[in-house]
Amino acid sequence: MSTATIPTIQATVRERTGSRYTARLRAEGRMPVVVYGHGQEPAHLSVDNEEINELLHQHAHLLNVVVDGKEETVVLKDAQWDHMSSNILHLDLARVNLSEEVTVEVELKFVGEPVGLKVAGAILEHPQDTIEVTCKASDIPEVIKVDVSGLEAGESLTLSDLVLPAGVTVDTETDTVLASVQVMAEIPDEDETAEAGDAEPEVIGRPAKEDDED
Repeated sequence: MSTATIPTIQATVRERTGSRYTARLRAEGRMPVVVYGHGQEPAHLSVDNEEINELLHQHAHLLNVVVDGKEETVVLKDAQWDHMSSNILHLDLARVNLSEEVTVEVELKFVGEPVGLKVAGAILEHPQDTIEVTCKASDIPEVIKVDVSGLEAGESLTLSDLVLPAGVTVDTETDTVLASVQVMAEIPDEDETAEAGDAEPEVIGRPAKEDDED
């Protein structure tokens, strides 16, 4: 990846830190971020909230952060979400050289329609939405595609089946399930349920009726 393809975002030094000040920043449409690493002091900055969210929506992992005319390349390391997991409140960014190895989370993109979905009651499940990968900063993929089109009903696709881009490795257990086609239990129709409901229920502990004596 060349430097020209890395998105650039302008940042401003935060004069103060603390919950009250960061709340004021967010009210002004700014997001607090911290840039650290490479033996330098952490930099407490803020960036435009809409701009950074748009870049993250585009699966950006590397950013060029410009502060007072000075540019640094950083990699997204961690995001703090609100209690509803709907809005990012804070970002941790690590200084990086394009030639060094980094470990980041990359989104999984499931493609294709499993043949197993033709079976009645079959559904596709994918418990993993991201995986942690290690590669050179210049080789971070935007997303990793997972082809599920060959999955039959009752089958699973694990990490060992995944085709990773060149230079990308994972440390996760290879038997980790990424996607599976499950068949839901058959639901009885209304007529069967009604017939079962018409029968007199047996009361536990009630003695059986005896024949009338002559």
